[in-house]
Amino acid sequence: MYGICIEEKALSAHLSASDGIPCFSIVMEYCKHGTLRQVLTKQRHLSWEVRIRMALGAARGLYRLHQTEEKSRLHGCICSSKFLVAGDYCVKLSGFELCETESSIKRKVNKKNFNQVCMLAYIAPENLMDIYYPYKRSCEIYSFGIVLWEIATSEIPFEGCSLQEIRDKICDHRYQDPVGEDCPEELEKVINQCRAFDPFQRPSAERE
Repeated sequence: MYGICIEEKALSAHLSASDGIPCFSIVMEYCKHGTLRQVLTKQRHLSWEVRIRMALGAARGLYRLHQTEEKSRLHGCICSSKFLVAGDYCVKLSGFELCETESSIKRKVNKKNFNQVCMLAYIAPENLMDIYYPYKRSCEIYSFGIVLWEIATSEIPFEGCSLQEIRDKICDHRYQDPVGEDCPEELEKVINQCRAFDPFQRPSAERE
């Protein structure tokens, strides 16, 4: 974030000056490639050098959120559309409108994402099996593992599967989409650790 502009005057004919509500504009860094999901869809033949750079950038963003604050914060909606890609393919984490501390997010049960097939692929198995299971950092690490899988393959997770099929594959069969034979061994290892069915087997953002 570079700065904030405050416009005291009403910018819309529908908002009278008497309302006294200023308009806030945030000046952000321009990420010319758009979201990570857009890059992976449009540029499917990226080199492994670029993919590794994007994976490291995404991991640093998650580390900054999870590990460097006095109170651990959770993003609340980790997916490839929440990462932005700058001109040098440096990946930045965005979409902090749902960001909260781990203790405060535990007091809420967010059901709306469970109705969206595209988001279901990012939800940790423990949350799929029990929507009242507390949302923790380990749940978010699972979501990040799916994002890393996308970076490695350029594919869409569980593409073409129905909501019930995704639940069955993850919860009943512990299915994981294959990474691909050309994926670097260390990256594949991290991806599979993040996607571990058991939350206690997943690494922290610091270890990534």
